[in-house]
Amino acid sequence: MGLSFAQIGFIAFVLSIVASVAQPAFGLLSDRWSPWKLASLGVIWSGVFLGMIGVAPSYTLLILAVALGALGSAAFHPSGATIASVGVGKHRGAMVSLFSVGGNLGAAFSPLLVAAIIGWLGLSGTSILIPIAILTGLLMYWQLRIGVGSGSGDYSQAKIDDASRANSNGWQLGLILVVLSIMFRSWFLSFVTYLPTWIQEQGGALEMGGQLLFVFSAFLGGGSLLGGVLSDRIGRWQVLALGLGLLSPSYWFFMNTINSDIQVILLSIMGILVGLTFPVGIVFAQEVWPRGVGLASALAIGLGSAPAGIGAAITGLLADKYSLEVGLRALLYTPICGLACVLILVVLQHRYHASQSLGQPQ
Repeated sequence: MGLSFAQIGFIAFVLSIVASVAQPAFGLLSDRWSPWKLASLGVIWSGVFLGMIGVAPSYTLLILAVALGALGSAAFHPSGATIASVGVGKHRGAMVSLFSVGGNLGAAFSPLLVAAIIGWLGLSGTSILIPIAILTGLLMYWQLRIGVGSGSGDYSQAKIDDASRANSNGWQLGLILVVLSIMFRSWFLSFVTYLPTWIQEQGGALEMGGQLLFVFSAFLGGGSLLGGVLSDRIGRWQVLALGLGLLSPSYWFFMNTINSDIQVILLSIMGILVGLTFPVGIVFAQEVWPRGVGLASALAIGLGSAPAGIGAAITGLLADKYSLEVGLRALLYTPICGLACVLILVVLQHRYHASQSLGQPQ
């Protein structure tokens, strides 16, 4: 369609904002209704409308298809996270890691699969997603109805275990800080929207940009799998701080390296570091706000992911006004801000628990 950087960024902005704004409502619905029904419906709805992207005859209808598809994502994620995390005891981090890694691996393979499908069927080939999504959603409905829907857990009023409840007592400020740290992480992730174009500007081929996206997303999936397991052993905030704290230095070296082999290594490290924060952020939010696992998940996944679209739009505006290099280098500071939120939360939690042990008012 001959789109500008700003128009491409706006597509990512719409996808992110619609999913983020709607997700808390779906999170509340997940806490009060049936998360397994909501998750299954979300897959079908999202697949149908996102499958229409390739046949959209205009930019306006393309935006509409993206916006409607985002609603399916908003319905799926909090209900899916609830199903993954409730009733698993001390292994909550590991279970949410498995939940996260599926989406991350899908994101890793999609640039390769979409390129192959479009090369084979043309742009209209995106519609092949529609029957796949319908079949997947129906299989999910059948399988979850047998397991979750049979009464194996109280998912309509999902709660986490007493140990986590005693650790947090539903601290509102803590939930805000956790979500803010995730938001800064997501803002940083907007760089993947422009990575193939940046590679081209550095003299690389477009195919190399797609390959680097695959590398980043694949290692992000591996980091997601590792993050939850590691957080079950050493703690949530420790893993979150580790991922955010090392991300900016890794990104700086990536942006200042001209050797493509070293760039692949650095991008792999960045993928792992970002991946570490995915399941940990969700579980941390659930444990800080135990009275509503669906709502906490929705805020962590939905509201937490909104800055990815906002960041893509702002990066696009900076790229149009100055250069893509300037827009991408501005993202260096977002993980640092996320780390600051985590450290502030740790200090405040320490003071809160100290005052409770001394019998002082909250």
